[in-house]
Amino acid sequence: MSTDLQTELENALAADDLDALIAALAKRGSGALAVGADPGTAKSADIGLAARLLLAKFKHQPAHLFDLTQQLLTHADYNAPQVGLVLLPEMYDRKPNAAMRLLKNASDSDNWVVREYAGVCAGRIFNAHFDDIYDTMVDWSKHTSENVRRAVVIATMEAAKANHPKRGAKLLKLIDPLMDDDSRYVRVNLGPFAISLVLLKNYPELTLKFLDKHARRKNESARWNVAMVWSAVGGRKYAVEGVRLLHDLASDERRFVWRAVASAAAKLGRAKPEVVKPLFKKWKADPTRKHVAEVAERYL
Repeated sequence: MSTDLQTELENALAADDLDALIAALAKRGSGALAVGADPGTAKSADIGLAARLLLAKFKHQPAHLFDLTQQLLTHADYNAPQVGLVLLPEMYDRKPNAAMRLLKNASDSDNWVVREYAGVCAGRIFNAHFDDIYDTMVDWSKHTSENVRRAVVIATMEAAKANHPKRGAKLLKLIDPLMDDDSRYVRVNLGPFAISLVLLKNYPELTLKFLDKHARRKNESARWNVAMVWSAVGGRKYAVEGVRLLHDLASDERRFVWRAVASAAAKLGRAKPEVVKPLFKKWKADPTRKHVAEVAERYL
């Protein structure tokens, strides 16, 4: 951690100069020169330092700290909302409705790293205030913006990490309509990420039933999500169940679906060859699935 940065941040706070604090962070990023996946902002450690210093200085002035958090979340420089999103879970109790409005706006930012911070922030608040904001998450899952809907997926995953025994059914109900979402941004965070890595791990029985239900449906996004659960490490423990569902999905004539099946089968096959190799042999003898086996083996 740069001591120079800490000194700059502390001096800005001593002068009660929020713009100076943001400017100190902005110097650590590439700003307008950002290219590709570079968000142009300071590193997460620098953002975290600024948030900790703000929290330490104003922890006994909650009203002022909320005002500062709101200013950060509405500031034009992308470093500012990142700091605000680290602080916002601490501020939720003071003004819940205002906090959720600020969070929703940040979730729809045109800067991808701000959206990442917003998703984690949504998860922290959802985990801490599950019953209070569950209906809000339901509303967000129907939002016109794919960014806001994607935030629901990340929030669901974060809330599921706590492994609260009574949450499983409600979390799966929350993401149920998102299984049909045709947004790639939502989809790649759902099946192979939130479901495979967390929901299947912490609520296996409920999640397997959920996936079985969606595998029987015709919607191609839902079937893609089911298949891609087994493309990630979360599906390895449930390879036998995965093979059964992948076999059913492999007969889907839509390229979007069967290519997902081939990809997932190949990745599962690397980890569990003893389970998947017999499946490939079976597919090769089936005219409706032969092409899927051929593509999967090329991935291998």
